[in-house]
Amino acid sequence: MTTALTQAEINQRVLSSDQPTDKLGARTVRGGAIAVGAQIFRAVLQLVGVAMLARLLTPEQFGLVAMGSTVMALVSVLTELNITTATIQREKLTQDDASGAFWLNLAMAAMALVLALIAIPATTLLFHDARVHMIVLGLAATVPISALGAEHQALLSRNMRWLDVHLIALAGFVLGLIVAILAAWLFHAGYWALIIQAWVTAGATSALSWLRCPWRPSFVKDWRAATSTLHFGLNLSGAMFMSYISRQLDNVLIGWRWGSVQLGFYSRAYTLLQTPLSFLTGPLGSAMVPAMSQLHSEPQKWRNAYIDALSVITMIGTWMACLLYGGSSTIIDVVLGPGWDETKTIFSFLVISMLVATPMRTTGWIYMSSGRTDRMLAWAFVGTPMYVIAFIVGLPYGAAGVALCYSISQLLAFLPCMWMAVRGTSISMRDVLEAVAVPTIGAIVVGLTLKMATDQLPLIGDLIAMTLAGLLYGGLLVLAVWTMPIYARLRARALDLLSKTPWLRAQKSAV
Repeated sequence: MTTALTQAEINQRVLSSDQPTDKLGARTVRGGAIAVGAQIFRAVLQLVGVAMLARLLTPEQFGLVAMGSTVMALVSVLTELNITTATIQREKLTQDDASGAFWLNLAMAAMALVLALIAIPATTLLFHDARVHMIVLGLAATVPISALGAEHQALLSRNMRWLDVHLIALAGFVLGLIVAILAAWLFHAGYWALIIQAWVTAGATSALSWLRCPWRPSFVKDWRAATSTLHFGLNLSGAMFMSYISRQLDNVLIGWRWGSVQLGFYSRAYTLLQTPLSFLTGPLGSAMVPAMSQLHSEPQKWRNAYIDALSVITMIGTWMACLLYGGSSTIIDVVLGPGWDETKTIFSFLVISMLVATPMRTTGWIYMSSGRTDRMLAWAFVGTPMYVIAFIVGLPYGAAGVALCYSISQLLAFLPCMWMAVRGTSISMRDVLEAVAVPTIGAIVVGLTLKMATDQLPLIGDLIAMTLAGLLYGGLLVLAVWTMPIYARLRARALDLLSKTPWLRAQKSAV
């Protein structure tokens, strides 16, 4: 007769899950594959959702929610100590560590609600619209709901339970999207449909996280163990605060100077850009940070894991960038529909930044896996002023001017950003440049050619041109992987995976 485990024993099993490094590569690949599959499904659904909501809501309504989201992003940065990231990165974890992180997250969520209330008068004055304060309150309600499940999600990621991690995120997103569409369509909820979407997504994600992760919090007996976690989290929070300025100040300035309609055009373009970026950096990052954290004591393996992942993510990112830039006008027509023409120029300008934004986002893997969030904060103090200056320079020219200047600042920041991350590690700048040079140059050539072609063709011609460009660029990437030494490990891994496919096995058996 099997004796049921006590809750303390269940907690210990979750917290002490060891991951031997000899199988990390296979688990990371499997996790990345699961994540990519989930993200593809999510990206398709997100595009469908964006298309439907763009036809049910107006640019002004999207702009109003973008104003409220900007305020809530600031509140979240000020109160989010990134304790859950420390949970994933920490080599050993105790019940006090995990429980302390859980209660700290809830305490910070309560503080976020208070700060949101305090910010309401200033928000109304800044954006000159009384409707924004109710949007801020509505969005603020999602913070404690999300905090309830944050530690459980971190433990699932720490234990590399990738299927659970991505199914939970996908289920929460799908439920939120369905409810938002129904609220806008059947009940004419207006911008409240987007707020309801945030509520449902947060609630479903936290509830499912509790169901799939059996760990439960307890009273903390010793808070001293949380000191190093807080140090790690505070540095990361500082970097995220600076990131907030670079990612949200554009919304604030456009909303203040040009109003909710212009901000609506800009926010939809930015959302369309973030969909492929999140598709790339989100899934692979969720697999790479825990994997690289466990490899940090083996510098050569740590370096190889990063360079291989950087190569893959840059290839896919530049492939997407050349198609998005070349087909920007067609994409807006198909996804957003009529009434969104001003978004076309904004979107094409923003896509330029994707050439370098994709590899630049991987620097977070280096900082977090090595525990050097202090250096991440140091870069934030260098990079953020560059973006702020770009926003100010572009503001007199409207949302399109802000978009173009932002992309230029990203291009200028690429080399110093990567140098800051790899300095003093087993990764060299030569490694980075060799991994990204060919895909980036290829994307520029193919993207510009596609842009010139689509400007002269009807819709069906644009779609055919985009398909041909995608196939051409994909072929160039395959050729690069097959011939260049920097991609030798990727080539060997690809051949190994191909050799295990059922079709090739059948061919070998027949021979």
